[in-house]
Order: sequence, then C-alpha cells, then structure tokens
Amino acid sequence: MADKKSVDSVIADAERLATVWGENPKFSMGDLTLDGLKAEITKLRTLRQSRDETRTRLSKLIDDTSDQMKLIAGYNSRGLSGMRAIFGPDSAQYAQVGGTRQSERKSPSSKKSKPAQP
Repeated sequence: MADKKSVDSVIADAERLATVWGENPKFSMGDLTLDGLKAEITKLRTLRQSRDETRTRLSKLIDDTSDQMKLIAGYNSRGLSGMRAIFGPDSAQYAQVGGTRQSERKSPSSKKSKPAQP
C-alpha cells in the first residue's frame, strides 16, 4: 500500500463508510454493495489476525533458532578448546576442527619506534 496507513485505521475508515452508507441506501459505488464492503472488512480483519499470529510464531522460531545456535556455538568453542588441550595447539586434530595450528600462525611483528623528530 502506497499510503502509510495502519490496518486499524483502514478498518476504522471502512466501518465509518459502511455506517454512513447504511444510513443512505441510495448511495452506490458501482459493483460494490454494502454487504460486499462489510465482507471485505471482515476479510481484512481475518487477514490481520492471521498475520499477527504468524508474526508471533515467527518471532518464537527466530528466538528458538538463536538459542539453539548459541548452544551449538558453545559446543564448538568447547570442542575446539578440548582438541587443543588434548592433542596440542599444533596438532592436525586441532586444525581439522577449525583451529589455526601454532606453526601456521604469523609471529608478532615488533613495532619499530620512529626517532623523535626535531
């Protein structure tokens, strides 16, 4: 929808239209009848309710996925640390689970200090 209107405000506007239309039976909108408008309002309410329920379920799925991801990431970290502790920091096993072997690490470079300039 191009407008920045909420579903609630569209429903409220449509209900107001239906109320005024009900009081003025000579009013017409081409093929749309008052009963047709009321049916479309009901359909929008149902869709809104379904959308809200789906958002709630999706929010729960996102939270559950995030919690499970944190749990597994913790297992990965513990496993990596365990491989390092049991097999050593330069072992093939440690590298196989994603660690960087000690022999493959870059040695830290010392920062050369610049002479003070006058």
